[in-house]
Amino acid sequence: MNSFLQKKVVKTVAPALSALRLPRLFEPLYGGLGHVLTFHRVVPDQEKPRIHNHQTLEITPEHLERTIRFFQKKGYAFYSPDELCERFAACSFKEKFVVFTFDDGYRDNLTAAYPILKKHSIPFTIYVTTCFPDRTAVLWWYILENLLLEKDQVEFQWAGKHYSFACHTQPEKEKAFDAIRRFITRSFLLENHVDMYRAVFGDFQPDLHAPVAELALSWAEIRELGNDPLVTIGAHTVNHFPLKQLEKEALHTEIFDSKKIIEARTGLPVWHFAYPFGKAAEASWREFETVRSLGFKTAATTRMGNIFAAHRNNLECLPRISINRVTDGAVLELQTSGMLPCLVHKGRRAVTH
Repeated sequence: MNSFLQKKVVKTVAPALSALRLPRLFEPLYGGLGHVLTFHRVVPDQEKPRIHNHQTLEITPEHLERTIRFFQKKGYAFYSPDELCERFAACSFKEKFVVFTFDDGYRDNLTAAYPILKKHSIPFTIYVTTCFPDRTAVLWWYILENLLLEKDQVEFQWAGKHYSFACHTQPEKEKAFDAIRRFITRSFLLENHVDMYRAVFGDFQPDLHAPVAELALSWAEIRELGNDPLVTIGAHTVNHFPLKQLEKEALHTEIFDSKKIIEARTGLPVWHFAYPFGKAAEASWREFETVRSLGFKTAATTRMGNIFAAHRNNLECLPRISINRVTDGAVLELQTSGMLPCLVHKGRRAVTH
């Protein structure tokens, strides 16, 4: 079962589980102190066909409003990462909290998300991948989506092996996306990653950098956002590479240089970090220890989980709750109560290393 189908199953059963009040049974043990949320893009509904990965990366402005109201109605406090650190240092959590974070640095964070968050006085963080505003990023996930939507068959050669994916139907396209995504992230090598992209995409996308110029924030826009006290600018590496695939020196450079570049281009201190991709296959103890050694106050993964007191000693690997197209109120109840994280992690409470 692919990841999007899993999300759709959860969305289907969530209303019934909520109606039975089952999430409340998990809340005392698994609800935690609060939650860190992951967003990527905020865009209006589009009529054109999409591949599920981007439906899960994108929500509408109306969905963002509903998410804010969900936590407002429950009386949550809205924290910045610095406020979260202060609460941990003081061991003081008088009310449940939520932290809003956005990964990568897409332009709609400014044009669509910012006005809504500003209206509600919600602090939020944007983790910037510096190759986005530098316009050197290869947004291969969007190129891959367009390729699969256009083709009925995708074939390529890499490292002496032939790869072939049928893409006649939407389910086949979804399955192919998951498979090629795994191939790209797990076959990644720093010395030949561009050659790998060209092998996968062939002549389909001659200019691999074209999508980033259209979709990403500029440095001027990042400075504009960072000058608002509501906004925290964090680091998300230089190139959005899967960090587990990098040698030690390259890993250090990817993380530390992103901090230095953002500070130089914005004049703002950078104390918070998010791991690209962020699951166990892309970031683990070595990456966590590197981030800790570089002096970041917090770092966020994409492992699903709520925040517990135990995270006071594990601020370099905070779990998050992903907000996507299927995350309606009932699904949020399963996540924030801890019911879904409990099932996913087989009873583990504090997701850390």
